[in-house]
Amino acid sequence: MREAPRRPAKMRVVTVYSFVATTVATAILCLFAKPIANWLQVFDYPRGGRKAHASPTPQTGGLAILFPLIGWLAAQWAVDAKEPLYLALLLCGSGVGLIGVMDDQSHLSATGRLLVLAIFMLIAFTLDPQLAAPAIPWVSFGPTAISAPLFIAGAMLAAAGFVSSVNMADGIDGLVPAALVIWCIGFDIFADGAVRDVALALTGPVLVLLVFNLRGAVFLGDCGTFGLGFVVALLALASLRTGRLHAETLLVWFFLPVIDCLRVIAARLLKGRSPFRGGKDHFHHILADVFGTRRALYVYAVCILVTSAAAALVPSCSLYLLVGLSAACLGFVAARRVIDQRQRTLSPVRANVRKAASVSVFRRALVRKSR
Repeated sequence: MREAPRRPAKMRVVTVYSFVATTVATAILCLFAKPIANWLQVFDYPRGGRKAHASPTPQTGGLAILFPLIGWLAAQWAVDAKEPLYLALLLCGSGVGLIGVMDDQSHLSATGRLLVLAIFMLIAFTLDPQLAAPAIPWVSFGPTAISAPLFIAGAMLAAAGFVSSVNMADGIDGLVPAALVIWCIGFDIFADGAVRDVALALTGPVLVLLVFNLRGAVFLGDCGTFGLGFVVALLALASLRTGRLHAETLLVWFFLPVIDCLRVIAARLLKGRSPFRGGKDHFHHILADVFGTRRALYVYAVCILVTSAAAALVPSCSLYLLVGLSAACLGFVAARRVIDQRQRTLSPVRANVRKAASVSVFRRALVRKSR
């Protein structure tokens, strides 16, 4: 594992100023979300079902984070051109975010979006070849050597799956921003170098967006879920090359949205439905049916926070956390399905009982009236 160099005090001061600058810029963009959304034509209109919000809502949350981040990355690249991660994030992150804006405007096909993600991931590896770690740092199995082509192919597949899972998880106000806050803080604490600097520049803006999103004032949009998901995926890959974060730890961090995405895709395929068509069958929707929307957000966020902290502080327990999360999620979904089936079975019986009771009451009333 490469030891991280200590940052001079001047660099730490610059990092603080960068945090403040990106945070303030995001707050300003969120305050002017409606005119920006009107200019770009990226409103999310209520249509019932999954889109039950009260009024058209600007989908500019991702833009409000990515735009200041792009400016910060450009400045960092101008100052420190020796760090290729800045250039990879600058060009590829902005490219994926732009595709997200286009998707918010005209709804691109799922195949096209996945292809774009794969292309930009390949470009990122071209701009920063160091993203291809020579070995995967497992804490349970030790470092596993891997060839660069195989690592790149696996990273492209994993990044496309992770970004898609983040997009699918964006079904409750505050859920994805809360997860992004947790992941950014994780990189702030446990990563180093450029990864930590980027995460620090992201933490403040994501916190600002969380506040606006909880109020229902701004949505992330596909620009946010795709662009920010892609940035987080690159930060995770960059963390692997230094060995500061183990592979199991990152798996635990991102496990909940990813396992839910895989489960939903499999369930929809078994039912003959398109896996990329929207629906209310995600884990957060089930939690919302049981606990209510706001409590479902708390349960989801606390689950990510607790397991992520445990995996980062005690990496050797990561495999047990993965098994426990799998059992808990799938068990909860199965139990919820059994309860729903029983309720559907008992509904006709209860309806007949209520009907018989009402008829009996009506007859008794007629008898009393005739007397």
